[in-house]
Amino acid sequence: MPVVTDLDSVPLTPVYTIVISAAGEATIEGEPVEPLPGQDGRTSALAEIRVRAAKRGHPIRINAKEPDGSVWPLIVDHDGAVTPLAAPHPTPAPAPVAPVAPVFPAAPVAPVAPQPVPVPQPVPAPVPPAPVAPAPAPAPVAPPAPIPAPVSDWNSSLPPHHAERFGRIVAAELRGDLAGAALAARELEGALDREYGALHPHTVGVLGTRAWLALLLQEDWAAIMRLHLRTAERRHNAQAPVDETRRVLRNARAVWWRLAAVDRAEADEIQPELQRVSDLVEGVLPE
Repeated sequence: MPVVTDLDSVPLTPVYTIVISAAGEATIEGEPVEPLPGQDGRTSALAEIRVRAAKRGHPIRINAKEPDGSVWPLIVDHDGAVTPLAAPHPTPAPAPVAPVAPVFPAAPVAPVAPQPVPVPQPVPAPVPPAPVAPAPAPAPVAPPAPIPAPVSDWNSSLPPHHAERFGRIVAAELRGDLAGAALAARELEGALDREYGALHPHTVGVLGTRAWLALLLQEDWAAIMRLHLRTAERRHNAQAPVDETRRVLRNARAVWWRLAAVDRAEADEIQPELQRVSDLVEGVLPE
């Protein structure tokens, strides 16, 4: 699908906010989105935005908030074209405020009688100040210890040079091509790993997206479980927000029961790994 090339032609308002929950449900401006038959919450929310764009006759700006807290500024057109932006949506300038005319006319001002002009008095000659001994030079102060670089923000957006790869994930998912979206996410994760390392928030975030897409595909429960365990352990090692890490671990446990229903031997083989990651993240045995 074509993307919007003239970004300045897209109105700055409205900017809708789509929030994708950990369970895959979606809201637009806080209002729940009813999933379309055979579609997940994200795709259904974007379909609703397409309808709104068609009614307005122009593309619409949105902020898509992922389950991991990251926010993606996008432009969605009525034909389903999704344009990822390299920076947040610009803030519109405030509307000018018209001057307000006074309700009542100002009261007349009474004339003031002229006052006599004071006669200037002679000013005594200034007395030079007494010499002041120079203050002793301050003792040298040791330079402060260097402050360690802050931990990367887990809510920061991808750098502009990765926006095109992320756009391929969104476009494939809009087409209902979950396998294509998963492949694009794997390619993006590889590029981020090479540039930033495996524990960088950008790399770990896309790994979580891969786990979520695999859960939607439901093709190989053993592979899905291992991907969730890898995500949970990577998030723990990277000191990611704990709530989301525990949610990934809960999903891994749910996948284990799905796997046990179809292949108990495989589930028993993975059980020790599930216990190890559970102990690592929560310090408790898996439920």
